[in-house]
Amino acid sequence: MTYHHGNLRQALLDRAAQVIAKKGVEALSLRALARDLGVSHAAPSRHFKDKTALLSALAIEGHRRLTTALNEAANAAGSDPVARYNAIGKAVIRFSLENPAYYRTANHPEVLRCADENLIAANRAYLEAVKEAATAAQAAGWHPEADAMTLLVFSTAAAIGTAAMFTETHQSGLLTGVDLTALADRVIDLVIPASSAECNATEGRQAHATS
Repeated sequence: MTYHHGNLRQALLDRAAQVIAKKGVEALSLRALARDLGVSHAAPSRHFKDKTALLSALAIEGHRRLTTALNEAANAAGSDPVARYNAIGKAVIRFSLENPAYYRTANHPEVLRCADENLIAANRAYLEAVKEAATAAQAAGWHPEADAMTLLVFSTAAAIGTAAMFTETHQSGLLTGVDLTALADRVIDLVIPASSAECNATEGRQAHATS
């Protein structure tokens, strides 16, 4: 990939995403990006003062794309709050498979540790959107007896943990040959029912079993 002219900032971000998708965040360096794009070693500094700034920009873009994906998935699921939250959980994992560089960067511990105010705001907005969806799902019948924060952490951990397993660069081979999208859907269905009606049906079976 050689840069000729135009938007160097975007070219740096695009090349960084390619490197991260293939080798991980740790493999990234501004000097290597400059070499790959055929520009001087000093050229990237006109847009990013250091690697941390570039990663922050990539993470912010990752949050933006993820939020868009979640909104689209929720809207496609209709008006049922439980179905919408189920769709959001599945969309998180699907996004991690389709956009590994953006997902890894947005959730990388070192990137978050050095986050600037813009990245902190993007991360907070994403978490607040998920919290709002979880609250609505609970109000519609998903585990009304449970503590709201416990439900949020439980469901979010299921989605993020599954995404982490799927996007880890050093796979053990455990998931080789597995349809990851289908597996992700089944995992989320275990955690979040597909609809409010399914919540009610589950509660009815449990009440019958204990009566």
